[in-house]
Amino acid sequence: MTFKLAEIVAAKEPLSMHHSVSATPLQSETDSEIFDNTVNLVPDATQTCQIVRSSYLVERLFKTPENNLFNYVKFQLVNDHIKALGLHTPRLMDIGCGLQVAKRFLSALNPGIRYFGIDYESTFVPDAVVDLNEPGALETPMDWSPNVVMLLDVLEHLHEDSDDLSEVVKHVAVTMPEDAQVIITVPQLYRLDRLKLPHLHYPEHKIRLTQAEWRAIIEKHFDILDVQGVGYLSVLPYLPMFSRHYKADNRLGRLFSHLRSHTFEKSWLKPADLFLSRTLGKIPLFKTLSNDILFVAKPRKSSRISN
Repeated sequence: MTFKLAEIVAAKEPLSMHHSVSATPLQSETDSEIFDNTVNLVPDATQTCQIVRSSYLVERLFKTPENNLFNYVKFQLVNDHIKALGLHTPRLMDIGCGLQVAKRFLSALNPGIRYFGIDYESTFVPDAVVDLNEPGALETPMDWSPNVVMLLDVLEHLHEDSDDLSEVVKHVAVTMPEDAQVIITVPQLYRLDRLKLPHLHYPEHKIRLTQAEWRAIIEKHFDILDVQGVGYLSVLPYLPMFSRHYKADNRLGRLFSHLRSHTFEKSWLKPADLFLSRTLGKIPLFKTLSNDILFVAKPRKSSRISN
């Protein structure tokens, strides 16, 4: 079965910015060297004539260094699961690819991958522009079939209503190849999402759910094969947010910013947090205490029949 897409960009749209975006192939002998040398993309996101759907998120992604502690751990774990599939040539469909950070990290770890990224922001110059919120967004055939579909920190940006979000997940399940697997990551203690504290408001997260609530949505349309916690040391900068007095521009906000940008970005913390994620991340109790939660799943046949 061929994966389906709505709007295929035959030739990538040029990024209309004064600063061009480019990435150098990553070559290194060790995992830590690979990620310490990952290219940072920090162009001026305001210098564009393209339509921007979510200006806050676009600006934040362009300004955030990609070789951070959380990304290091997340993409190592994603690669663990891809390698466990034993695929000769992993063909990855990255839904909500953003600046295609996944492509650079995973290509460094697994040079044999093939990659196709889709996003609703044309500013990111994806391989195809697709909006999952549009009915039938993935229904036009294309000559490219993935064996791994990724939704990495995407679902929380789509809908405020869990039933609407479930329909999006169903649409992905019924349009992806039957023999493919999906890797989904969603927040847990990222900005303390799963605690749903009333004083915290992150504008780009339209919904905040516990692990059990995320699992219930995914399990309606997928058989879940594995669940893993992602990132434990990278959670610690969010501790100041427990205070109801926390604001981004006060003393607690500045403490959070310093912890996340400096204290917890030491290079030696990366292998330590990866070790914790590979061990604690497999223990049920600790899966709820991680930055993100990672699901590996395959489409349910019942979802295809009901469609």
